Amino acid sequence: MSDDPKRPWYTQLPAKMAAAVVFLVAITTLIGNVMELVDKRRVANSAQPAVADRATTTTKSPAPVTRAPQSDKLRLQLDRIIVQNDGSLRTTDWRFSIEADGDPLFVVQQDEMDDTVGRNVVLPQDADTVMRLADGERATLTIKGWRGSRLRMPGTEPDIAGEGVVASAGALMPIRVSAGKMEAGAFVFYFSAVRDA
Repeated sequence: MSDDPKRPWYTQLPAKMAAAVVFLVAITTLIGNVMELVDKRRVANSAQPAVADRATTTTKSPAPVTRAPQSDKLRLQLDRIIVQNDGSLRTTDWRFSIEADGDPLFVVQQDEMDDTVGRNVVLPQDADTVMRLADGERATLTIKGWRGSRLRMPGTEPDIAGEGVVASAGALMPIRVSAGKMEAGAFVFYFSAVRDA
């Protein structure tokens, strides 16, 4: 009879398999940390208020500045979707509707969405529209998502939803779309906007 106690199962795994698991955990952690830092940098940059220099005030009233009227047409582009959880064990079909202040803008159908690292970034084709938004105005973007199913009846409530704000041209804050439970589906939408002539 041997004096050595039975070794735990995990010490019997091949070293290469254990190294692969550690490598995948490290990569996913790194990607999550980088995405969090990018989000924090965007929030910090948008939160810095403009500070007026009060030391250079004069007693003369400044001449009125005439600016060319700016177009109220804004081209809104869905740049990419990050899949945090596709909502099933395999790939999942999703349909998303994008609205501005309750008015429909466009619908995106994405088949076989996958939350596997390396396959979780989706670049939608032809996902842009022109909306009217005067300079200085804001609009609330609402994103609703429906998981693909042959058993679903049309007109049912969305499985997930999220909201964000569009205020001017440039990159917009990412919009998180989920149902509160990660396993029901969770996505991050990245938009950009430019003034359309």
